[in-house]
Amino acid sequence: MTNNPFRTLLKRTAHAVAVVLVFPLLLLYWIRLFSFLSASQGVALIPGSLGIYLRRAWYGATLEACGEDLVVFWLAVIRTPKTRVGNRCYFGPGTWVGWADVGDDLLASGQVMLLSGGDAHGMERTDVPMREQGGEPRKVTVGRDVWIGASAVVMDDLGEGSVVAAGAVVTKPVVPYAVVGGVPARVLRDRRDPQPPVDPPPGA
Repeated sequence: MTNNPFRTLLKRTAHAVAVVLVFPLLLLYWIRLFSFLSASQGVALIPGSLGIYLRRAWYGATLEACGEDLVVFWLAVIRTPKTRVGNRCYFGPGTWVGWADVGDDLLASGQVMLLSGGDAHGMERTDVPMREQGGEPRKVTVGRDVWIGASAVVMDDLGEGSVVAAGAVVTKPVVPYAVVGGVPARVLRDRRDPQPPVDPPPGA
């Protein structure tokens, strides 16, 4: 499919306008009057195409790395500037992204929770409230061309080409091209296998 020059010009113009509009917020962030998270939550509230372009401009200027054509939908938030995002990534409405390194062409549906690992909060001690115990957040790596279904919770790495079913809870690394689902998530099949596995009969 050939590119439409007029559409390309409109997109570039919209991006330029968004950069100008978001500049005051960037200035307040750079002089430390706003935290990154506060500003990210603020721009998350803006609906429609305007919000998408403003968030693209905001994250493009603040993330450690941000590719082209990022779409962060309404109410979706990237929590830390340490996150890296590839090209053509989509984060659906209400999605929360912790510390992550995301490859190209991610498709994350609505209400996805991409957390900073599974040990971001401690719980070993019983004499101290869990909210005061701290934890060990870590960077979660998401390979290229990954699809995460609605309301999934991801706490470990996702291999290239993998698919996470809606509502799944990922607690262990997912190998490339695996389709996983369930709580906790388990491998359902390999995308490269044209014949999905047949469930064993009851009692087998």
